[in-house]
Amino acid sequence: MNTHRVRRLGLFLLAFFPAVGYTLVRTDTVPVAGAFVSPPTHVLAVGGAALAALLAAMLMVRVAMRENDIRGGLIGVGFLAMAGLLIIHASATPGFILGEYGRNATIGLAGALAVPTGGILFAVALLVPVRVMDAPRRILQATAVTVTTLLVFGAIGLGHPALIPLIPVNVSPGVYILLTPACVVYAWLAWRTWQTYLLTRRPSDAVVAVGLVWLGTSIPTYLLSPVWSWTFWAGHGLEASGFLAVAAAVTRDLTRRAPTYALRRRTRAQDLLDSESELLGGYVKSLKADLHHHDPSTLVHSQNVAMLAVAVGEQLSLPAPALRRLAVAGLLHDIGKLRIAPEILNKPGKLTDDEYGTIKTHPQAGANILSRVGSFEEEIPIVLAHHERVDGRGYPHGLAGEDIPLEARILSICDVFDALTSWRAYREPWSHERALDLIKSDTGTAFDPACAAALLAVIGADAAAGIAA
Repeated sequence: MNTHRVRRLGLFLLAFFPAVGYTLVRTDTVPVAGAFVSPPTHVLAVGGAALAALLAAMLMVRVAMRENDIRGGLIGVGFLAMAGLLIIHASATPGFILGEYGRNATIGLAGALAVPTGGILFAVALLVPVRVMDAPRRILQATAVTVTTLLVFGAIGLGHPALIPLIPVNVSPGVYILLTPACVVYAWLAWRTWQTYLLTRRPSDAVVAVGLVWLGTSIPTYLLSPVWSWTFWAGHGLEASGFLAVAAAVTRDLTRRAPTYALRRRTRAQDLLDSESELLGGYVKSLKADLHHHDPSTLVHSQNVAMLAVAVGEQLSLPAPALRRLAVAGLLHDIGKLRIAPEILNKPGKLTDDEYGTIKTHPQAGANILSRVGSFEEEIPIVLAHHERVDGRGYPHGLAGEDIPLEARILSICDVFDALTSWRAYREPWSHERALDLIKSDTGTAFDPACAAALLAVIGADAAAGIAA
């Protein structure tokens, strides 16, 4: 099992361990002699969660206002709503401001609504159009409405608690009416963020995914537990941990001026190519810079191939890990040309047999370089096989058909298309039509038919239907 799979398994266990543990040890009994009854502790625990949610809200709204991002702003408003409800929930703790629970419905209602309300606002945020006119003004309006609503509810709930109806939110079937949609929303958000992590492998995206699972788990843990039981406290702990996880991830991204896409939108493979340093690491990026000086045409070519390859991969509905491999391998597929003399790479005339033989060594040289660097185990087979042909007449190993990794088959056709349509020292660039004609004629021999059809679909070729998939 490789390092990335071990890491994914560890994150999965970390996210779902609280839910499994609660299911196994759940009890419906209250601790003997009220051992866990501690109103001051409740105020501090819930207040800490509220502060974490408020921090996330402030950060998200600030960035959204700056970037004219309506979705990010509404996500921030969702955290603001949760923070406000948790503050009211903490303030309504029996013996703090109000009296005992039997005459105090505010604490139960505010606590039960906090996380579900945030989830609903998150879902609304992700359903609105990405681009909205005058987004900052709309974000301010949503913020104002949320703050006003919280102030009114807080004033009534803490100043006149008798006006708040005593709703048995932890009694079946009402509890499940509240639980089901809220848990579904958080499961959806966590799944989206997990897909982002599989693509980016950024720690902050993984932390957000785990935090969302904890928030979703905190809802049933809290609502299905007797007041002051240890599982009641566990629910509050999960709630606070979830908020802290999300807030910490957002803070980390903002301090590093990194994009915080995990909650705001679905990240696409092309987004990875905007930040090569995180994708490749500083040392490999420096090797790419060396290659640019070694062979000036290679840098733009590698970026073009990577962009085209991930677009073809998305056309083929490849999963996030495969799209990431395509992005990385596309950027690095010609790194082995560092081992080839510039006078051969940039020769204006036809290569001799010996010179062409030297050119054919670059896939293996690239694999060797990446092997020594480490952490590119998944991309090395793609780099090594990007000049193989489906008929077995490619190099370096003469692989054929499905023995060639799918990502390498995609990379191969994208590599050829960009090479043909770009300027080279030994010829003028081909037109797209001429390059497509060559691809169609070599489909089934040099190129995989499904990959060829996907490429033609991506670049809008009318002849895509003529390729056998």
